[in-house]
Amino acid sequence: MISQERLEEIARHWAVAETLRRGYECEPRLTEFPGGWVVWSPRPAGGPVPEPGSGETVIIDRETGALTVVPGLPPQVAMSRYAGPGATARAGYPAGPLPTPPPGTLTSPVSTMPPPMPPLPPTTSAVDPLSLTPGPPPPNATVTSSPFGPPRLPADELDRRAVALAAQLARLSPGATAPALPQVVATLEVVGRTFQALGHTADTEPVHHPAVMRALAAIPPGSRTRGAHRHPDLIVVSKALFELGGAEHTDPAWAARQLAGATLRLHLLREGAAPDSPAPAAACHTCGTVLVSLGLPGELPRDLVRPEPPQRGPAGRAALRAITAEAVAATIAVPGVRHRLPTLPFLVDLLEPYAPFHPVLQSQSGAAQRVESFTLDVWTREQTADTLGDLAERLGAPLFPIGGEAGGLHSVLAVDERHRVFAVDHAGTWYLGPTLDDAVQTLLIGRSTPRVRTNGTW
Repeated sequence: MISQERLEEIARHWAVAETLRRGYECEPRLTEFPGGWVVWSPRPAGGPVPEPGSGETVIIDRETGALTVVPGLPPQVAMSRYAGPGATARAGYPAGPLPTPPPGTLTSPVSTMPPPMPPLPPTTSAVDPLSLTPGPPPPNATVTSSPFGPPRLPADELDRRAVALAAQLARLSPGATAPALPQVVATLEVVGRTFQALGHTADTEPVHHPAVMRALAAIPPGSRTRGAHRHPDLIVVSKALFELGGAEHTDPAWAARQLAGATLRLHLLREGAAPDSPAPAAACHTCGTVLVSLGLPGELPRDLVRPEPPQRGPAGRAALRAITAEAVAATIAVPGVRHRLPTLPFLVDLLEPYAPFHPVLQSQSGAAQRVESFTLDVWTREQTADTLGDLAERLGAPLFPIGGEAGGLHSVLAVDERHRVFAVDHAGTWYLGPTLDDAVQTLLIGRSTPRVRTNGTW
């Protein structure tokens, strides 16, 4: 028999998927019977009444937790005929006597609403585990109910990783407020010394060595990557040059002599990642250009002209819509340490045109800044609940991840409940537009993107 935690997780997952499918908030209810539970949600006041035989009954199997959808049958009939998750449920069952309902339940054989709910088994949590309102995340279950969504970690391991990442951020930013995730750590080794830096996310501007500023100024504004001057690879080189020779040297040739034989490594710090095995990161086009001009080993980065996107036909859209709803629900089901991702009813309609994912390959000059590759993706493979939950507190609106940027930006693209779209990277948060269509145009043509300040304005 499945555990209480597992039952609660399945019911919550179903409720999120139904909220996305129906377009209004669905609060899960459970009716227990010998084979398992019927999961359902009350209709909103004033909502349409379904035609007899047009509904469906969803059953959670008692032993395995598998979901079975029985179309066209009232819950009482579906429960009486249920034979397990492997059996095929059909609307054409021969008529038979209904089971005797408990006092106060619905008795109409054509009703598509399940009977009123008995209370759930006792739980030790102070917060209703099936509530869709924000609150402390429930315990992680050991079994996932979807192939989509980010990897699920045990609660104690998630806590351990969060503490280790916070300690690493604090160590790399002494005397200052530790920046939020995602972050990139730059480690520069030169003449037997090691320098480290994080991306600059504060409202102040970073201070660069004159040689770095001169190399940056040689790149036209439309060819510069968004926020490149805030990236840790340029910050760590400036730090090293200040230490090695002071600020009086502005010649890149002098900088190249100081950095001869230097090695630079970049790695990612992201929510839920194991701090003892960080993933490598890449330099953006602008930073790569500056670093090579200052004598660090490597080749000048090249442009990538955007190819024509393939045509998307109408075939299979119903299946893609179902995949979108499942992927979004699976992403919401994975909590962070401090936050949960929100259930935004418009997400399926917003993302279905781009399902299952929509990659754009590009790296070239734009109208106001450089454009880089990005992907709109209904399947979020990384943990973002705390990253976006912290940002939501600044913006005053919950956010949901919808993709990311490449080209050394390593960003998370997110939409808030007002449909506004933001990019969150190791240089800060950037406002892309009031709608997803506007944001896509910004990413395609390189319109200017204001940075979100600490107070949530831009």
